[in-house]
Amino acid sequence: MSKLFYITLNELETEKETLVKDFNELKNKIINVESEVAKMKNNLNAISGAIQQSDKLIRVASEHGKNDDWVNDFYKQHLKDKKKKK
Repeated sequence: MSKLFYITLNELETEKETLVKDFNELKNKIINVESEVAKMKNNLNAISGAIQQSDKLIRVASEHGKNDDWVNDFYKQHLKDKKKKK
């Protein structure tokens, strides 16, 4: 003869409470991770912009220094500053 097994309503409710708790914890973790990912993407975009600006400044400096015109510009600024001090 087979044995009869049963589960009580209390056991079912306790198991459901555990599942609901686990569900809510996991949901909150997902929300936190998504928030962190958004922050990381924003930081990534900011760094990308800084890299683009650095590239632009490097290009400008490279073009500016090809004919040693920076020496003349620096000297002219030095003369202006010297006149202002007098």
